Amino acid sequence: MARVFITGSSDGIGQAAAKVLADQGHSVVLHARNADRAASAHKAVPKAEAVLVADLKSIEETKKLAADANGLGRGPFDAIIHNAGIGYGSTSSKEITADKISAVFAVNTLAPYILTCLMDKPKSRLMFMSSDSHYGGDENLRNITQSHSYSDSKLHDTMLANAFARRWGKEVQVISMHPGWVRTKMGGSMASSGLDTPSKAIADWVAGKGPLASLPSGSFCYTRGAESAHPGAANVEKQEELLKICQEVSGVSVP
Repeated sequence: MARVFITGSSDGIGQAAAKVLADQGHSVVLHARNADRAASAHKAVPKAEAVLVADLKSIEETKKLAADANGLGRGPFDAIIHNAGIGYGSTSSKEITADKISAVFAVNTLAPYILTCLMDKPKSRLMFMSSDSHYGGDENLRNITQSHSYSDSKLHDTMLANAFARRWGKEVQVISMHPGWVRTKMGGSMASSGLDTPSKAIADWVAGKGPLASLPSGSFCYTRGAESAHPGAANVEKQEELLKICQEVSGVSVP
């Protein structure tokens, strides 16, 4: 059985995937942005190993989350899933944080970068939750720390996945995934899909089964398998520029 860490797992796709994984016997560590949501998450997934608390809008809280995850004392996770995200219809979509950056950039782009850099490298798998909205993103990275663009942030996630896939080679499978238009708070009640499809795809991937488990590292995929990403996601120069911006803003370097 695998040990898995999922950000943004107090509701939505993250919680649904956590439930499936825990019921299958995997050890799952949840994440919520505050204590109340953490208590609710643990009630929903009582088999969870732990629930860690951090507001990913805060650079310092995100750094502490990485330390808390490493400090659980059980070594590296088998899989890490950067699922937390805001901005598509969110009340935070135009917020500037206490760190003077866009909340969308902080949660969707910077937090996955910080956690990937500071957490122990996963043993086998790393997923960045992207979106088909990334096709509308701009890889030119103009003023991205102040950008409220959800599409740009999801393109950043795909670029980060490619950047870490290049660095880690065959050690870890790194992918980015569009989970589908799903009925969640973000997706809305009119979405075409329920939570079953993405949660099953994630659980199969964690277990090394299904179409996602055998994808080359750096792949962008839907729940059914690989898809072509935005052409800009493969631009190595822009990937490196994105890493540099994230490093300068956070003070965290790629190991």
